[in-house]
Amino acid sequence: MHWKRKYTLTEEQRRMYASEKLMNFRWISKVVATRSSYMLRDANLASPEVTAELAELGQFAEVVYSAVPFDFIFQNIAMLSEPDFPLEGYDALQPSILASSLEGRVGRLPAYIVYRPSTKQLVVAISGTSSVQLALHDIRTLKHRHPSRCGHVHSGFWALYKGIKPLMFDAIRKGIREHDVDELVVTGHSMGGSISYLLCMDLLSTDGTPNSPLSPGLKLKLAVFGSPRTGDAKLVGYWRELITAYRKSYGPDHMTEYSVKAYNDGVPALPPSHFGFRHFAQAPLYLDRSQLYHVPPSEAEHALFEAASYDPNRLMTLKFPRGGHNYYNGHDLERLMRRFLWLDKAEPEKDSWEERYRQAITKHRATA
Repeated sequence: MHWKRKYTLTEEQRRMYASEKLMNFRWISKVVATRSSYMLRDANLASPEVTAELAELGQFAEVVYSAVPFDFIFQNIAMLSEPDFPLEGYDALQPSILASSLEGRVGRLPAYIVYRPSTKQLVVAISGTSSVQLALHDIRTLKHRHPSRCGHVHSGFWALYKGIKPLMFDAIRKGIREHDVDELVVTGHSMGGSISYLLCMDLLSTDGTPNSPLSPGLKLKLAVFGSPRTGDAKLVGYWRELITAYRKSYGPDHMTEYSVKAYNDGVPALPPSHFGFRHFAQAPLYLDRSQLYHVPPSEAEHALFEAASYDPNRLMTLKFPRGGHNYYNGHDLERLMRRFLWLDKAEPEKDSWEERYRQAITKHRATA
């Protein structure tokens, strides 16, 4: 049985959806995504600990979309976390120390690396598509032979990754050298998730070699949200072999992989599987509005699921009943990016930027 998801929006929800400017890929979900016949049940629910951990890491994956320099963000976290400011509700960022700010040589792909003293994590956050330059690489869906000779990779994503890889390797080495790091976390939303996978693949494949940025036995965690397919089945097999080998060498807790899909998000259905692409994650997670589920490996290629415990009457109590690409982990990425744009226009490099930003909030109160 599939519920017909009909509902009446609240006034706040109507304003939120009316203010959308970004592509949310709901129509792609309806046209391209395949629906699993497997019904998600309570037994599939992710633990509160996993849900909370991903909600924290997702904040780093979203803030990388900033329209203002990362050094300004992390120098002004306290002010930027105040009500109505861009980082309102992004509590996991405090306290974090910016280790490196990066821009890829292809497409000017943004990324940053921060150190979290409270968790001893070095977090690498890679941006998704945030410009026309990057979007042009999204549609380059030809297959490129991976250097491992174990399959093929999306040619557009590979070009972007190659343009930032040497910068990433150097910055990770620097971060590990300068901080007391127990775990390296790599995270990204959308296309940033694909680049995150390619980075982790290289980190695992170079383990134990002089070229590797990893300290021997360092814990590695991957957390991606709304990621498209990135390689073919042979490359997926290679990725899973690397994970198995790393866990065998250092222990099962030394490599953790989280890949989250969400209701009505069509990006995980791209490129379509009949193009020969597959998902890397063997056991992804699925966000159905506010509840996070583990997906069985047999259903890993599907992008749409139904939950047996789902109650249609709860729709009006949820923040984002329509789902979509920009509503992961209880956050409105649309709102965050709007606020970053207002902050950019407030000329944060000049004195009294706070007052100019507040004026922008007042002007745009309906969508603030």
